[in-house]
Amino acid sequence: MRIFDIINNISLRKKIIILFILIGIIPLVITFFISYGEIRKLVLSGQNYAEHQNFEQMIGTLQKQLSHVEELSAMIMVNKDMEAILSEKPDYLTISEQMGLFNNMVSYTQMMETNSEIDHIVYFVDDQFIMTGTDTLFRKLSSIQQLPWAQNVFENKNGISKWVIREEKSLNSSRNYLALASLLWNPHDFTDPVGVLTLNIEIGQIAQNLTKSNPEQLVYIVSKEGELVASNGDANADVLSMRLPQPIDSHGEFQSVTLNNNTYLARGQEIGETGLYLMSVISHRAASEAVSTIRDQMVTVYLFVSILLILVIFPAARSVTRRIYLLMNKMSQVRQGRLNQLDIPQSKDEVGQLIASYNFMIKSVQELMSEQFKLGQEKNEAELRTLQSQINPHFLYNTLDMLNWMAKKEESENIQQVVYALSDYYKLVLNKGEDLVNVRDEVRLSEMYMEIQRRRFRGRIQFEIDVSEDAMNCLIPKITLQPLVENAIIHGINEKPNRKGEITIIGRIEEGRLKLFVVDNGIGIQLPISEINSKNGSGYGVKNIEKRLMLFFGQSTSLDYHKPDEGGTRVTIDVPAIMPKL
Repeated sequence: MRIFDIINNISLRKKIIILFILIGIIPLVITFFISYGEIRKLVLSGQNYAEHQNFEQMIGTLQKQLSHVEELSAMIMVNKDMEAILSEKPDYLTISEQMGLFNNMVSYTQMMETNSEIDHIVYFVDDQFIMTGTDTLFRKLSSIQQLPWAQNVFENKNGISKWVIREEKSLNSSRNYLALASLLWNPHDFTDPVGVLTLNIEIGQIAQNLTKSNPEQLVYIVSKEGELVASNGDANADVLSMRLPQPIDSHGEFQSVTLNNNTYLARGQEIGETGLYLMSVISHRAASEAVSTIRDQMVTVYLFVSILLILVIFPAARSVTRRIYLLMNKMSQVRQGRLNQLDIPQSKDEVGQLIASYNFMIKSVQELMSEQFKLGQEKNEAELRTLQSQINPHFLYNTLDMLNWMAKKEESENIQQVVYALSDYYKLVLNKGEDLVNVRDEVRLSEMYMEIQRRRFRGRIQFEIDVSEDAMNCLIPKITLQPLVENAIIHGINEKPNRKGEITIIGRIEEGRLKLFVVDNGIGIQLPISEINSKNGSGYGVKNIEKRLMLFFGQSTSLDYHKPDEGGTRVTIDVPAIMPKL
């Protein structure tokens, strides 16, 4: 059940994308691995077949070439003129007899060289023969007796011919040959070797038969003892790095070998019964390079197809879920109190009908809220006017009482000034029926009030204004500061023994909020500050101000009392700074 819960909680777009992936991408991946596996088998099989065919072709060519040389060697060994030369000592033959025998062998040898792939044939015989020289067909036997290859031939007393590497030097150059060397025996005593016959094939001619089917392949011929005969590579690089320490017979298969921490495939086979081995070494990386190339090509193609599918999947999923997501976002905005219709082209499918129903519902709610707002606004305005109407009679009663007191004392001039001030005061209060005034008018209203109070208290109360110009333009409910000034006189300064004091109105804008302070140096607050603030002010006028500020500014307002250390009272009004619309 938990799996189904997880699936149900996945977004619709993700479900559609996952469905597309399951239908498109996963089968594509499975097809890739199956196809790659089959193609890899075919490529490796074909490559393996080509390598074996190439090796078989080389081994066949070399066997044929070397077998032909062995046949020529056998033919020379049984030649009668050759037997005559070998059976006699030079001292027993005249010069003419030697010339006749040697000339016959020269003609026979030249015929052999012409009709074969042999570079040349050399006879190493007794030094006493007059036909021997240093670079002729017949050469002195003593010239090679100390050479390693010759000693190796002389040690082979069983008479079997041996393939060796011999070097011939001239004045300007030196050339290496693969030679089939055979001992020449005295026909009358087969225990007495009297010469050496060499049939020489140039190394370069042997190397021409060593072909490679892979760029990183080394093909070479090596003796049973490990001596390199010929190769298709640079002896200073490829041979040294890819050549096996010893020749192997892999019985017709490529074997995996490790050289210098690198893996190679190697095949070796003896060329007939010559004691020479044909070796083929291929880098494992090169052997699989064709497979890697095909794999990379397949990966590129499948990645392109996958990206193409993804490019199709996301727009397709978006086209299906876009309108639903837009509708969800609008519904989320409704939770935050933002009622906005979804303005997109209408369609007649199920989602379109759902959007139309949503828009109708939002429109109905907006109309209902508009009506409720108008009713609430009218209610707040009525309540604000009611509270203000409570302030006006309160102040008027106090002023009339003061005029009555002045009339009893026959202070006609003061009565006249108070009446003028009272007239100006009510002109500001009426304010053409507006409930909101700027701070400048509210300060002026307080000044009119203080003008009346100065007449009453005979100038014992000083009044100061310290309001910044930008704060003067902010809006507040009318008759906000005057009740606070009145309280400062009645409950602060008037309670002092000498009834003298000072009242200051301070105004500033700080961080987008209007802060007004009414400060007096009266007797100060007699109740605890926390108790006064919890009661939302002190006195009938203060409570009225608190309510009117709440009606206009909402919860983002405060009216607090504070008792400074130097005495007196400071009332703080903290409300949003609202400027009049131009």
